[in-house]
Amino acid sequence: MSTNDFEYKSFIAKQKMTLNEITEYYLSLRKYEHEQGIALTDPKYRDKIHFILYSLIKLSRILSGEKIIIVNDKHHKTSNPTIFASTHVGGDDVQIAFEAIKERAYLFLGDPNDIYQRIEGLLLHLNGVICLETRDKEDRQIAYKRAIELLKMKKNLLIFPEGAWNVSANLPVMKLFNGTTRMALETGAEIVPMALEQYDKTFYVNIGENLSFSQSSAITVNDYTSILRDALATLKWEIWEKYGQCHREDIPEHYEDSFVTSIMNRSDYAYDVNDIYETLYVDKKITRPEDVWSGISEIEKITKDNADAVAYAHHLVKERTSGIYKYKF
Repeated sequence: MSTNDFEYKSFIAKQKMTLNEITEYYLSLRKYEHEQGIALTDPKYRDKIHFILYSLIKLSRILSGEKIIIVNDKHHKTSNPTIFASTHVGGDDVQIAFEAIKERAYLFLGDPNDIYQRIEGLLLHLNGVICLETRDKEDRQIAYKRAIELLKMKKNLLIFPEGAWNVSANLPVMKLFNGTTRMALETGAEIVPMALEQYDKTFYVNIGENLSFSQSSAITVNDYTSILRDALATLKWEIWEKYGQCHREDIPEHYEDSFVTSIMNRSDYAYDVNDIYETLYVDKKITRPEDVWSGISEIEKITKDNADAVAYAHHLVKERTSGIYKYKF
């Protein structure tokens, strides 16, 4: 759909769209409004109905049998806008994060998929949400600009800087996109790190102290992003230390597959493991085991000419995977 001939659709018309059609519609809508110079608005009614939405989230959690335990809450309110930066464990972690922070905050939501046509989508609209398709470069840029607009309005933002559910077998926190720290540096917002963990139907939330970053010639955006990741990992580790469910020696072989499956089964959203691997942050400086093996599988026969390459690949795989399951949970 070209933005030149974009037309707003009625609620009923949108409900009749297929998943691809509704995704393309909202993608075109965001591009159209950006091209037309339509500014982000935050109607006053949203502040007035925040308590109602908060109560609905809490009631939904209780009815589903889920529990929430706040391990710590060290953040403080400030006159500056706040970016609540949370780890991403899947399932109902967005609702849990909202309930934990209590304050109203827009959600920065990548790849909404079927959320557009669900009751959750309506509630997010009433609360305030910035949606984007993570595979579309222009849409990512528009979402970033909308977030800057929001923060300059002194409004809060909830974001998951890992960009995808954490399905890593050995990383407390995956590599982070640096958009969160860029937003803070550009607007003067303070970042509140939050770590979430889920065991069965119990969520544990550990909220850290505010992080204030300022422009510096000696400290790069990547440096600040590393500071944020360290803070999130520390918060996650504190949950593991106090509430961990098992130890390394109790983890069965081939646990990674069942671990990933358990995370994917937490939700009925149109989101699968391929979406995760396609949208998480990939550090090109780090060689992953799957990257090492990518060409080895095509080698049909080990010969004198390729023996050294195959041996080195085995060495890399062993080196890269030696830390898996080293953490106590």
